[in-house]
Amino acid sequence: MKPIFIRTAIASALMLGAQGAGAAQPADDYVSGQSYAGGSQVCYEGDLYKTQWWATAAQTPADALTAENRWDSPWILETSGACESSGGTDEDSGNNNSDSDSDSGGNTDSGNSGGADSDSGDSGNSGGDSGSSGDSDTYISGQNYRKGEEVCYDGDLFVAQWWVNGDDHPTDALTAENTWGSPWLLKDADACASDGTSDNDSGGGDSDSDNDDSDNSGSDNSDNDNSDNSGDNSDSTPITVSVSASQAQISGGGSVTLNASASGGDGNLSYSWAQLSPASPEADIASATSASTRVTLPSSSEDVSYVFSLIVSDGETSGEAQVTVQNLAVEDSDEDDSDNSEGSASSVTANISTSSIDVGCSGTITLDGSGSSGGSDISYIWSQTSGPVVKMSSYTDSATSVTLSETYSDVTYTFQLTASDSTQASDVDEVSISQEGCAAADGYVMGISELEATEESITSSDALLQEVKDTVETRDNAVVEAVQPGRSANPENVLRVESILSEEDWDYLFALRADEYTYTNFLRAVAKFPAFCGDYTDGRDAEAICRKSLAVMFAHYAQETGAHATGWEVPEWRQGLYWLREIGWTEDTSGGYGACDASSSWAAEAWPCAINADGGYKSYFGRGAKQLSWNYNYGPFSQAMYSDIYTLLEAPELVADTWLNLASSIFFFVYPQPPKPSILHVIDGTWEPNSVDLANNLTAGFGVTTNIINGAIECSSGSEDYRSQYRIGYYENTAAYFGVEIPADEELGCANMGQFQTGGAASLDIYWDKDWGWSADTPDNESYACQLVNYQTAYSALNEGDYAKCVEGNFDMTIDYQD
Repeated sequence: MKPIFIRTAIASALMLGAQGAGAAQPADDYVSGQSYAGGSQVCYEGDLYKTQWWATAAQTPADALTAENRWDSPWILETSGACESSGGTDEDSGNNNSDSDSDSGGNTDSGNSGGADSDSGDSGNSGGDSGSSGDSDTYISGQNYRKGEEVCYDGDLFVAQWWVNGDDHPTDALTAENTWGSPWLLKDADACASDGTSDNDSGGGDSDSDNDDSDNSGSDNSDNDNSDNSGDNSDSTPITVSVSASQAQISGGGSVTLNASASGGDGNLSYSWAQLSPASPEADIASATSASTRVTLPSSSEDVSYVFSLIVSDGETSGEAQVTVQNLAVEDSDEDDSDNSEGSASSVTANISTSSIDVGCSGTITLDGSGSSGGSDISYIWSQTSGPVVKMSSYTDSATSVTLSETYSDVTYTFQLTASDSTQASDVDEVSISQEGCAAADGYVMGISELEATEESITSSDALLQEVKDTVETRDNAVVEAVQPGRSANPENVLRVESILSEEDWDYLFALRADEYTYTNFLRAVAKFPAFCGDYTDGRDAEAICRKSLAVMFAHYAQETGAHATGWEVPEWRQGLYWLREIGWTEDTSGGYGACDASSSWAAEAWPCAINADGGYKSYFGRGAKQLSWNYNYGPFSQAMYSDIYTLLEAPELVADTWLNLASSIFFFVYPQPPKPSILHVIDGTWEPNSVDLANNLTAGFGVTTNIINGAIECSSGSEDYRSQYRIGYYENTAAYFGVEIPADEELGCANMGQFQTGGAASLDIYWDKDWGWSADTPDNESYACQLVNYQTAYSALNEGDYAKCVEGNFDMTIDYQD
């Protein structure tokens, strides 16, 4: 029987035995506290679950059952009840062999773990290794089959690539145009005996599997010469398949980079990418045989979950993994007003073309965004989102380049482009660049996995630090840039803000605002920080907290950026956001608000000042709703927004001209300044003043938020400063507007408050610095470690990965990014 389509050598080498072809359930049991990569499958309470993207140890399969949307949890329920049966009892084709209890690794109690000796015919034991499969049962119409199970049909041997429903027939594999067009794959034509079973058995006819070599766990006991036996004890290194997506979720279509360069095995590896689901619409896979490839997802009127498969082979063995990318729908605006820039649906498609996605030992890569389309007056913002830190030639031009110097180990860099037009429509694209390691080690070598594990161990042991990290968590910019007023797919905290604050409210409350402070920009700023107006799982009233947060924030807006014009028709409490840039400063002015001299400030090296057109340093004067100032504030803010300190250090004007003008204020709102708590933690009750705080009259209320913002100037004098009095008046008005009741005992002023001190409830060490300790395990007895400290350094414990940067920056050492 001749097949119409067979996947080539890469697929035929797939080691199904290693994936549990004879397993009693379609996946291993979920392990509590373990992280899972995107595309992983687990069994949990009898049901089969799958990760759409990376799942942290704190995210469990059960979250999928309470999630209102697929994107609220990395887990999705694939098949209910798929894991309930044990090996051998599920559709055993009439065989009475009940001695088939099996663990999650597919080891039957005959002692044959993955071997090929069993001749029992039990469909629950359909072969430990695909190379010497033993007996494969005849296909039964209407029966479900697990991933890796083999069946005989019309003399040919077929294998299930993933879970097979009863209405999927093996012959579908013969007419499918692609391997992902059917869950069945033709493994070996004419391989089955006339009685319907596979003729690859080892000759043992003992139905109870008690032959002498049945207790060789994992060994290849068959006499055939099939080298594709994943259960044997060969000396070859097993294939490890590592697949990641540059974005787990995009909106309105676009490009996503899939990267498998971290995969490992013997010899030169070959790669084969394919789209497993859905059957339609199809994504465009730029290169199906590269370690890294770009897939372009078409725009859709409904949310679509794409599953991509990768098979990696070294010519002898192979492995397979999957990754899921969620493509969210972008709703068309019902309004026919083309001038309504605040409500228009996204019409921009960001697109990055590269001179190469693979670089050898070193080289320069060009990234070109000029192919972005869909709008007028498109602007560009570049950033690096992963990999060792490098600096691009430009951060706001349509094209940029980056020079990659030699590295010790193979590394992958990810670069992101945000393209926006004059109507606030925008889109994000990412590309990953792989580089081969070739440089000699410089000093002591430490694996990145060891450094990451140490960081996790230290930060997770401090409950308050972990709570703060959760509060400052940010969303991917692809989700942020897709936010539009009235869009039902907006993140939940944005929907909550929209239900409280309409665009008409925004126009009323900020009647004199600068044009750049748009309602869309505010919603995007909210979207960046899930904790702002987010949900609480402990019974706290999320809407009430959100209303008070808006009232407090807007009152401070009126003081910080208000016109303060007493004679104008609009009252002062509604004059906020009048100023966009600090008075007296322009983008062309050099040399202001910068600690730029490396000889006099360590901050100059940590957050280097950019150079203006006149040759002087760029100025980091006050911009946006928070009037963000100084390079040592622009750098950390840029890191939080783009995972790249250079984006805003090189282009500080973006803090005024984009949604960052309002995000900067929310950044300040949710971030603590130990020993000061964050304003959000004051409002939502997370901060509970202790005896040190109470001794300084620091109590939860509006007054302490003024102390956090400007306490050294406006507070602690014994009489209320005039600026604090303004803030109180503004707050009383904004609270009334949002229906926030001010308790009679709430302290609104701060005249009688002291300053926050070490030992207070918000005292927290959030920076990394060199650990000067001694170690007996290193060549020079240095610690090669960092410790948490209470003073500012270039490395924040709130930024994942900064621990490794701290160790690298303080010691003579090299990071191995493949370990």
